[in-house]
Amino acid sequence: MSRAYRISVKESLSRQVRVEDGVSSSLELLPILEAERMRELLAEALSARGFVRDGQRAVRKEASGITVEIGLESGEVTVVAEGHRRVEAETRRSGMATEQESVVAKEAGLREAARAQLEVEAAAEEASLQKEVTERLEGHLRALREELDGVVNRVTAEALKQRAAELGEVQAVREGADGSLTITVKV
Repeated sequence: MSRAYRISVKESLSRQVRVEDGVSSSLELLPILEAERMRELLAEALSARGFVRDGQRAVRKEASGITVEIGLESGEVTVVAEGHRRVEAETRRSGMATEQESVVAKEAGLREAARAQLEVEAAAEEASLQKEVTERLEGHLRALREELDGVVNRVTAEALKQRAAELGEVQAVREGADGSLTITVKV
């Protein structure tokens, strides 16, 4: 006569999940002045917007976990959003075994099924975090695009003013509310 054995296992998972999403584009700066002067004007304009110069790049880390990096030479803009989450999960499995030899195999099978379930739950949490990070990045890109367009406009206006001063005596400079710029130069 066989004895029936009740087998119960408990498995838990504790993991730190880190995800990131990013996008790259470039600033379109007109070569109004020589490259070094254009880089310096760009660096100054970005510094006024909270960027910190680090060699030939300007970087701003934001509280929301988003990092914006701009290459001053290339004009390449890289925006990266990061997210972190602690995943804690626990599951129990139970089953019956009828023979002494199958108890170990049954327990191993239950543990494997429990671990597989925990991995599925962890993957779902990671996917959820990835979606949140991507949505945060997309939302931030709209505002950043407007901000960087403004920086490019300011750099272009300043470069035009400097170029005009090189050509002759600047008589008047008028900046319109719509972003237009009129420079009168006496040559």
